[in-house]
Amino acid sequence: MRVATSISPSTSGLPAIARASTSRRPARDRRATGRVTSVRASSSSETEKAEKALEAPWVAPGYRGAFVSTLEPKAQGAVVLAIWSAIAIGTYECVSEIGPALERAAPGAMAWSKSTWPVIGATYVAAGWAHFQFRDGFESMMPHRGCWGFWNVPGSKRFHVEWTGAAEILGGAGLMLGSLPFGLTPDWLSEWLTPVSAISLFALTCVVTPANTYMFTHNAPGPLPPNADDSMRTLPLQGHLARALLQVFLLSLLHGCAER
Repeated sequence: MRVATSISPSTSGLPAIARASTSRRPARDRRATGRVTSVRASSSSETEKAEKALEAPWVAPGYRGAFVSTLEPKAQGAVVLAIWSAIAIGTYECVSEIGPALERAAPGAMAWSKSTWPVIGATYVAAGWAHFQFRDGFESMMPHRGCWGFWNVPGSKRFHVEWTGAAEILGGAGLMLGSLPFGLTPDWLSEWLTPVSAISLFALTCVVTPANTYMFTHNAPGPLPPNADDSMRTLPLQGHLARALLQVFLLSLLHGCAER
């Protein structure tokens, strides 16, 4: 009886040790598996970034001397918001101050400017057609996810290029047909078609502003001819300034079309 009593604790302790050992193994295995999964996820993320850099090298900071893309994301966002604010303020000043002043000083010239509305419409139609003809170039203008520290618009680049192209064609055609010279457009049609088309193009021009801004901040190439050389792949600062002024002019003109 004493032997049985002395052996019993020893034999009952062995399963407890075994259970403790086996209970610790899964925890270690889970931690090891977690580390492996984390390493794999990190490796996959780095691979995706490398592939994106090869496919769109302008995503990398400082591509072809782009200064803004080398800044911290918050600083990039501040620069972008400053650009958009400048365009908005410039448009407001043209609409509220400069435009009325020019109309008072040269009413004939402002009346003549209305004859350019069909040309503006045709320009938008051509730009919309280019979205489909040079799709890859326009896709390069689309800001990448995480750009400027806040850009995260859903949808593929192709989707946005195509719907904005179609909208430019429709809006441009409406503006062109609604303001034909020599009274070719009936009054009942021009009374609503011209302002609706102008308002739509005004909104669309605002919507595509981030793509134009991306060309400045990251030196994205945009649509180029097939035989483009290196000098054509980067727009100089003067070119970006000219595009910003052109956008202010177009927005002001479209505002005038809507208020005819």
